[in-house]
Amino acid sequence: MNDNEALRRMSKLCNYLMSRQDSGPFREPVDWREMGLYDYPKIIKKMMDLGTVKRKLERRSYDNANECAEDIRLIWTNCKTYNQDGSDFYLLAESFSKRFEDRYKKIQAECDTGDNEGKKKSAQKTSITLDVKTKFASNIFRLSGMELGHVMQVIDLKCPQALEQPDPSLEFNDIDSSFGKESEIEINVDALDQRTFTELDRYVKEKMLARTAGEALGDFDNTTPKKQKR
Repeated sequence: MNDNEALRRMSKLCNYLMSRQDSGPFREPVDWREMGLYDYPKIIKKMMDLGTVKRKLERRSYDNANECAEDIRLIWTNCKTYNQDGSDFYLLAESFSKRFEDRYKKIQAECDTGDNEGKKKSAQKTSITLDVKTKFASNIFRLSGMELGHVMQVIDLKCPQALEQPDPSLEFNDIDSSFGKESEIEINVDALDQRTFTELDRYVKEKMLARTAGEALGDFDNTTPKKQKR
């Protein structure tokens, strides 16, 4: 069976997990501000939830079932990372993880889930350096309103957990952790997946290159001697 069938079955699996009465903590993003968990975004670098997975499936943001499975696994991993071993939330995440893996194995056995492709990508994957993040952050401030809107739309579509509303009571000291424009919405670079960051970094660089070329052309026009009328 092809990738489409595997993703269709992943959608059914996601719906099944969300329909369970005990899935409440995993259905939507953790509202850490409302709950006063101000250390949450410092501990959990890439937030994930079943609602986000469902929306990404509906928007066809996944290339294969393996990518979707990695996001779902991240939900349980995040929960177990933040909560103490043996706590109710930890045990609930562990239970959901086992339940998910049991059902995902059946999809793997009957469909092309892209697991081998995912392993190759992971082996080839390189981390985003601080210099690259800092340059990206600097260039963001030079975008026009329309260009920045495009960046926000891409993130909202492919990696919505990277968009955050600033909280006055929470300070971010790392230049590469988050940045925004006019303190309205912040982009958490650490929450951007490799593919989305690469796409946005390429887009921003193209805009900066076009702007530099335009400025150079304007300077050339200003320095070119004008022909005098006779």
